[in-house]
Amino acid sequence: MRKPGMLLTLVPPVLALVASGLVHAHALACGPYRVGLKPYPQIYDRHGQEVGANRDQEGAGLDREFFTLLAARSGCAFVYELESQPRVWVRLREGSLDITSWAIPTEERLRHVTIVPLLTVRPMAYTWASAGVSTPRAFLARQELRAVVVKGSSYGPGFDAMLGTLAASARVSAVADVDAATRVFMAHRVDLIVTYPWVMARQLRAMPGKIEVADWHPDGPTIHSGLALSHRTVSAQDQARLLDALSTLQKDGTLKRLVDRYLPNSGVGFAPVLRAH
Repeated sequence: MRKPGMLLTLVPPVLALVASGLVHAHALACGPYRVGLKPYPQIYDRHGQEVGANRDQEGAGLDREFFTLLAARSGCAFVYELESQPRVWVRLREGSLDITSWAIPTEERLRHVTIVPLLTVRPMAYTWASAGVSTPRAFLARQELRAVVVKGSSYGPGFDAMLGTLAASARVSAVADVDAATRVFMAHRVDLIVTYPWVMARQLRAMPGKIEVADWHPDGPTIHSGLALSHRTVSAQDQARLLDALSTLQKDGTLKRLVDRYLPNSGVGFAPVLRAH
């Protein structure tokens, strides 16, 4: 698997188009590009929408504000389609979606998309305190313990390897989205959910002392999360335009203010500013 730091090597060839003057921010039409939005707490609140529906003007959360800002800065047009995590990746591979947000790189994904690193994230392990397990080794050793995962998700090399081992022993329940995964865990149908602090914040407050949270891979590499752009359907020129716009959102602090507002005190960090212009 490629280490997250290697993603930075994917960006300069496209940025070279911008620096060389071959791309001008609003000279050519850009899009409309089909953005796959995934239901996720604080990231995209679907407001009762059905997965698979095309809802260009509905929904709320970080993603809608992020893409509104990106459209304004880049001159690119976006249309939004709400999909489950696994369907987003199926559609990106087949070319029926163009973009998705907050993607973690894996070897498989990088065959189909360029991932522009914007944030750093650390998934955490949430277990029931009554299970009495505090390490991956302890969890793996207890054959009766099970985990829940979101289909098509990546949680970084350490967690992905552990969850793969559990899946090989039929100790994993796979569901379509984070809301379903949280419900399965809170119903005590499984003993472990791997996710991010903002996803479980309400549950931790509601059940003090009942849920243990731990970083099971503190020495693992920093995990980057960012914008995924289809190799097949997003042109090099438009990638350069989007990277230029993303750079301005980073440099003037807009991205940080947006993330801090929606994901406060959640351990999210920021990737180095993209070098454009």
